Formats: sequence, C-alpha cells, structure tokens
Amino acid sequence: MSRALLILLAGTLLAHADTCDDLFFMINQSRVKAGLNPLTRSSTLDKLASQWAETMASQNSQTHRPLTKSLLNANGWKNLSENIYGPVNDGSAKSIFNAWMSSSGHKENLLRESSTLGGVGIAQTKSGAVCAVFNGAQPAPPQPVATSANPSQDSDVAFPGVGIPDFVPKGMRDPAAALPSNSDGRKLNQLGRTN
Repeated sequence: MSRALLILLAGTLLAHADTCDDLFFMINQSRVKAGLNPLTRSSTLDKLASQWAETMASQNSQTHRPLTKSLLNANGWKNLSENIYGPVNDGSAKSIFNAWMSSSGHKENLLRESSTLGGVGIAQTKSGAVCAVFNGAQPAPPQPVATSANPSQDSDVAFPGVGIPDFVPKGMRDPAAALPSNSDGRKLNQLGRTN
C-alpha cells in the first residue's frame, strides 16, 4: 500500500471519529435539553454501530440488524435500540442528527429514558456515500440464579409485533428493544436518502 493511500485512509478514519464524537455530543445535548440524563459512551456499542454501518456501506443498503437474544445476552443488555442513516452523500453529524430528530421513531430512540449507554458508527460506500448507526442500550439487572426449588418462570416468547425471528426470555423483554414502526426506509427516504 502506498504512503499516499495510507495517509488518505488515516485522514478518513480521523474524520469519521470526529463526526462520531460530534454526533454523540449532539445526542447528549438533546437528551439534557429534554430533561434526561446523558448517555454514557460505550466502546462496545460504538463497535457494534460501526460494524453495522460498515455492513450497510459494503452492501450499499439501508437495513436494520437482526436483534437477537444472543446479542442481548452476550452484552448483558436489557434492551437495544437502533437508528440507521444512509447511504447518502451528506454525512455530516448535523445532517445525521437532524434526520433522526425529524423522525418520531428515531427521535424516541435517541431520547429513550431507559437507555443509559450509547454508541455511534459511520462508514462509507465505495462511491463515498455515508452510512451511520446509533445504538442505545440499558444494562440488564442481575438475574437471580434459578434453583430446583425455585425454577425460573420465564418462557421464551418473541417481541410482540416486531417480527424478530429469535426468541427472548420474558424477563429480558422491554418495549424499548422494539424498533419503531416508522424506522423503515420510507421515512428516511423523505429525509434525503438518495440511493
């Protein structure tokens, strides 16, 4: 790899890091303005959001990740919300933030009182269009250990009305984990999605 290409790649990574920082700051600013606690930045959620932004960019598509029981369990989360953006040409933090705040379902995810952790990720398609992802989560409370005298009463049930193929124990269900009904591409198409 040439030195010029390495310098270009490093500059792109720094620009994305700055945009992520600015975007996270704007999210927390809006939470405080709404009387909510700011989110704690989570490196795990940053990584999760970045991986999904890269997936969308590599596929040049706008799709939500499958929310699964194993994803929640592996990270100790009670719920997980997700906002997606792109691929679009304007990948500024302000444009991403304004698009999400202009959509009631996405705004609800950003201002979800139960979320205490947050992370953002940004990636580019081969043509330079930007994809962005926000993930908010709430840690799950410690689960009591089931004993033979007190077996767990949880049964595996799907999130109602969300269409998630995986099953989640009743104790981990939370309406905050459900994706908003208007978080599909139709709403973002109105917010400037170009492809």
